[in-house]
Amino acid sequence: MIADELTAWRLRCRDCDATTGGLTWVTLLTLRGGPSCPSCESNQVTAQDPATGAAITFPRPLVPPVEWWQCCNCGGTGLDAYGDTCPHCAGFGHCP
Repeated sequence: MIADELTAWRLRCRDCDATTGGLTWVTLLTLRGGPSCPSCESNQVTAQDPATGAAITFPRPLVPPVEWWQCCNCGGTGLDAYGDTCPHCAGFGHCP
């Protein structure tokens, strides 16, 4: 077993301020919609690892999609005709 499986994460509900513990990291990953408060069934919870203080807020915020365009200079390879890093896209193959 890895150490993250043994760590019990505490949950704190941001709606009713109830706290509970005992979820392992693996359990947090298997909950499809994320954890919910056992008192008020709210999904607005924060999970915290008591050993390290690391915290995860649920539900996870949605990240807006980033629009990228294929580099018009290298065609998306990241290299110029001489095999050097494309100066137009800095070798990434796409332009923001």
